[in-house]
Amino acid sequence: MEQEQGQGDVNPRVEHLQHLIRDNEFLQRENLLMEAFLAKIDFAKIGITVEEDASKGKKKGVKKKLDVPKAIFQKLTDDEKNDLVSQEVEMLQAEIDQLRKAGDKDIDDIRTLMEEVDMRIAETKKDTYEFKRDIIIGSENPRTGKIMAEKMIRFMEEKLRQKDSVIEKLRLKNSTIKAQIVKMEQQLAHKEEMGEVLHLVDFDQLKIENQQYMEKIEERNNELLRLKLSTSRTVQVLNNQKSALGELVAMGQRLRKMIDSSKAELARFDTDLVAVSDEKTYADRTLRQLKAEQDDIDNPTIIDYIRLKHEVSEQAKQAADWARKLDLLHMERNRTRSLLKGLTGIPLGP
Repeated sequence: MEQEQGQGDVNPRVEHLQHLIRDNEFLQRENLLMEAFLAKIDFAKIGITVEEDASKGKKKGVKKKLDVPKAIFQKLTDDEKNDLVSQEVEMLQAEIDQLRKAGDKDIDDIRTLMEEVDMRIAETKKDTYEFKRDIIIGSENPRTGKIMAEKMIRFMEEKLRQKDSVIEKLRLKNSTIKAQIVKMEQQLAHKEEMGEVLHLVDFDQLKIENQQYMEKIEERNNELLRLKLSTSRTVQVLNNQKSALGELVAMGQRLRKMIDSSKAELARFDTDLVAVSDEKTYADRTLRQLKAEQDDIDNPTIIDYIRLKHEVSEQAKQAADWARKLDLLHMERNRTRSLLKGLTGIPLGP
């Protein structure tokens, strides 16, 4: 019995405590709503001043102090609370709508940028494929394995002509849109002069069309700017290729001069070789004649023998010298032919 009586005493207290907690939560929600409402009110318009001293507040622990007449803050009725909640809901709804519109606009902008990026990626892949097909593979010299500069230059010039054509089309389209805007403005001014009154719907429609035209103009201007930047980069690449081509042409001219000089030297060596061969043939013939004369003489004198012996030795020395010169000329000719073959890659005749 005592235990049941104790539980009967506790239950009303618990219920009272729960009721106080619910009232406290309700008052907290009202206070939060009131703070949000007061944060949007300009107190200067209703004669309320706010005094705040940050330095004193930090030292003495004094919070913000409001000089508010006590008659202003009175207990709100249910209708006033309802109006206050309705206003707060409308303001929140307006903020939500504004945020939703801003989010939709950002989503549209991002979607537009993504479409533009996809288009740029597709164009870049196409240009890369064409460059690989026409230049890296199609312009390779089968003999040297290098890219032919003429095809590279023609490819770049063709790309520049295409870019110029696109720029010209966009410029003409931009001019057409500007002319349309000027025409619409003139029509609008003419209607105003004639006293015609535009309806609100017509005015809104004109504003929408004007905004659309302005967006198109801005888009075309951005496209034109991007094309100009791309054209400048292409021109820079073309100038670099032209410089490299000029260096290759100068190197080719130097190689041609070296080849011509080597050919002239080889011709001179061939002439010297023919002359030396003729002299060697003559010397051999003279030597054979001398030997024949020596064999025909039956009893030469000692003086004739000594003289002939001396002449024979001299002719032998000359023949040895000519043979050594001939060997040197053969070696020089072979070295020159090898050098020309290494420079031109074309085998020469014997």
